[in-house]
Amino acid sequence: MLGRIAPALAGAAVLAALAAPALAGLEICNETDLQQSVAIGYKGDRDWTSEGWWNIDPGDCALVVDGDLKQRYYYYRAESDGREFQGQRYVFCTQTEVFTIVGDTDCEDRGFAAQEFREIDTGATATKFTLSLVDTGGGSQPTTKIGGKSGPASGTATIETPPPGPRIVSDDTQSLTQPPPETLPVTVSLEDLSSGMAPGHHGDAFTTDALFQGCEIEDGREYCGFHAGEWKLRAFHKGPTPNELLYALEGMAVNSPVEIEGDVVEAAGNQMAVVVREVRPKPGADRDSQLRAALQGDWVDSGDAGAEITVRGSEIYRRSEGTFAGAAFWRIARTCDPAGGKGPVILQTEAGGGRTACFVITAADGRRLELADPRHGGALRYRRP
Repeated sequence: MLGRIAPALAGAAVLAALAAPALAGLEICNETDLQQSVAIGYKGDRDWTSEGWWNIDPGDCALVVDGDLKQRYYYYRAESDGREFQGQRYVFCTQTEVFTIVGDTDCEDRGFAAQEFREIDTGATATKFTLSLVDTGGGSQPTTKIGGKSGPASGTATIETPPPGPRIVSDDTQSLTQPPPETLPVTVSLEDLSSGMAPGHHGDAFTTDALFQGCEIEDGREYCGFHAGEWKLRAFHKGPTPNELLYALEGMAVNSPVEIEGDVVEAAGNQMAVVVREVRPKPGADRDSQLRAALQGDWVDSGDAGAEITVRGSEIYRRSEGTFAGAAFWRIARTCDPAGGKGPVILQTEAGGGRTACFVITAADGRRLELADPRHGGALRYRRP
């Protein structure tokens, strides 16, 4: 069930430092004023598995997965009296008593309830992770505060996720008709996104349009990323980019179109380390926002159930039998050049650089994704797990 449907707009998430390091595994802490009953979901050895319930009192924590984490994505549900939990349409089976349920389909037919969970992205190399439930006050549900993998995350910010994309299906001419671009919410102060730094002080100055990829931790280093053309731009914490600007970026939705001013520090492959001086949101500037939203989330190869991909922002993560198998960057273009092919198309390049592959999008309706290779023939077909 890794990434069953692109997440709906559902509450906020907060990235913040934790007072103490987490034990190895997945720990959930309750920083609300009510007892929380928590269930989790994950990819087990045989199938998707759900477990519950852990009753966590205010101020307490529970280790819900013991030992080094073996998966990147886990899922949780937290219930309390008088508060409504708003899931992301990641559905697992549950029951009122303590349970371990193998399989996430036909829940009602097997005597269980089908309930929505929310996703936890622990990062590509996490062995431990802490998720803290936080009550923002006045809300109908707890939001979340997420602790970093190999050290505490820095700062706090509100993050909103974009709503799922609409049904988009190609016709026989391999063309896709899209509604007007969707405007993602901008929930951060424009003043916080401007540093006032002079251009060119840390490297060659640049200005470019980009899509925001989000903020994450990789090999113990925190950064916020953007995709501009074939490049991934990374602005690191504890570097020349002011931390206040990076904290503000944590409040921006993934895939938000922006204009960036910054300096290039170094470049390797198809990635750049940059200093960001200013970020200007450009709501509505992404003409492919609806199609982009429809591609987000997890997909399984229609011909090989063990081959899965996750599309997050402008990146694709591949898994084979549940094990991470590689990552690539992707962008939408109008045609495959020079081979041609009617678009829109996906241009895909391995993370780190390499040859770019081009695929014509022949179907993308939220349930199925079909891509044709005009250069070599053949097609890739995916469905939602």
